[in-house]
Amino acid sequence: MIVKEINDIRRINLHLHTSVSDGLLSPAKLVRQAKQLGLDLISITDHDTADAYTMLPAELAPLRILPGMEISSMHQGHDVHILAYGCDFENEGLKQTMDMYLLGRKNRAIRMLELLADLGIKISLDEVISVAGSRELIVRPHIAQIMVKNGFVASKNEAFDKYIGNFKPAFVPKPELAVDAVIKIIHDAGGFALIAHPGKLTNATFVHEFIEMGIDGLEVWHPDHYQSEVDTFIALAQKNGLYMTAGSDYHGDYDRHNLFDTVPATEVVLESVRALYKEYKCRSAKR
Repeated sequence: MIVKEINDIRRINLHLHTSVSDGLLSPAKLVRQAKQLGLDLISITDHDTADAYTMLPAELAPLRILPGMEISSMHQGHDVHILAYGCDFENEGLKQTMDMYLLGRKNRAIRMLELLADLGIKISLDEVISVAGSRELIVRPHIAQIMVKNGFVASKNEAFDKYIGNFKPAFVPKPELAVDAVIKIIHDAGGFALIAHPGKLTNATFVHEFIEMGIDGLEVWHPDHYQSEVDTFIALAQKNGLYMTAGSDYHGDYDRHNLFDTVPATEVVLESVRALYKEYKCRSAKR
């Protein structure tokens, strides 16, 4: 039965966001939509929080879920996102990390709103919190959303390009741990650490450094990856014995990431995903 459960995994999406962080759909609605689309395996990977997993419907079958989250980290002054799969969300170190990011993001938002006000763009914290989801975990798209709503910019992209994007006038860096520290936290919680959208790294050579740090895999397919990058990441993962995943980074916005059922995972990637899911099931059974 377990073998059949693993082998019939073909339609996957292992990078999905909900309204708990900066996605459009609630966790329950996202799961219902995934079932309607006939997906076999998904992962909800909200930013720095696993709260979505407390809000899922009781009946998930035939859909399977690989528990996940997307954790922010920093390497040589640059953002690196790490997909944490299969963690024990009750692990104390992981819980402390989530709490640290929650408070840090709120303090960051307060400072960004102060800088925006200095530029004549007055937005209240309450307005931002109203769109920030159940845990009030604030990310920059929430601020951009209110900027659009109040007529300060025409689009979220304009908000980032002119005001809140990296190193723009109202930018404030979020508190982040080093990549090796995040990898350790994930491993201590019994999970797997995979680099999200490695093609978006500021420096492509960082991947080799992360392999030395002990990452478990790479998100080889992502909407922002060129096919040549996908091929390169697959070869790199195979050479180093790493897991491979594919995910659309779905948020629900009408942009290039508005993909839910269109993750073109090849058989070699699917085989790796099945192995990852099987190992997760083995580990979770022992907890």
